[in-house]
Amino acid sequence: MTYVWFFLGALWYTLGATVICGTAVSLCRGLFIRMMGRGFGRGVVMATSMVGTPIHELGHALMCVLFGHRITAMSLWQPLSDDGNLGYVTHAYKKKNPYHILGNLFIAIGPIFSGLAVITVALRLGFPTAFSDYTAAAGQLAASGEGGLSLIREGLGMLPRILGELTDSGRAIPLWGQILSLLVVLSVSQHISLSPADLKGGATALPLYGLLLLILTAVCGLMGPAAMESVTAALRLFSGYMTALFTVVLVASLIQLLLALPVWMIRVLTGRA
Repeated sequence: MTYVWFFLGALWYTLGATVICGTAVSLCRGLFIRMMGRGFGRGVVMATSMVGTPIHELGHALMCVLFGHRITAMSLWQPLSDDGNLGYVTHAYKKKNPYHILGNLFIAIGPIFSGLAVITVALRLGFPTAFSDYTAAAGQLAASGEGGLSLIREGLGMLPRILGELTDSGRAIPLWGQILSLLVVLSVSQHISLSPADLKGGATALPLYGLLLLILTAVCGLMGPAAMESVTAALRLFSGYMTALFTVVLVASLIQLLLALPVWMIRVLTGRA
């Protein structure tokens, strides 16, 4: 039974939390559009796509390069497309090459890594104190093995920290820089989510990924309980940091929902919801 729990834990720590967080962001974006009204909500999504979509597509493209896939066509931003897709990356690979097959998984979730990287840089530049305080606290929680709920609570605490830096008369960062940082974070957060096409493409690699985790489970089992505990601790730490970063994205999504709330209330009162 220890082997089963190790395998399930490795699957969750390396993939489960990331996919769930990406899906949660997708749901938040859908709710934002509904609250704002499809016309205006889609207009906001289109405006944020000028920044968010290129970052999203570059995440796919980077993973294509890393896993040896040949990029056959790419558009970082196409607002006037007939099919409604704001950008795309198409790629070809050898279907009998295990490394190429495994790449499908990382290509699918590539926008998560590119999006989190840009958000991290934007917050570090625009709100250095709030971000450093959060990452320090989140690092301690992740190292101690605290669950996702503790990280989410800590992430929600970023809101007052960011507001504090925005209203601080002795700010080290110019106000325009902080506003630009927020716009980048909100824009990228709108488009970091995983689309159905992304999930479908990544699913082709799941059998191979599962096999690799089974091999890891067998090797750690042969090495003994201490090895299994060490690997589990390392994977838990990785998952904790990923969840901590994704919490920032969820906070950005909640900010957008809060901004949409007055619009939704007016639409309800006027019978347009």
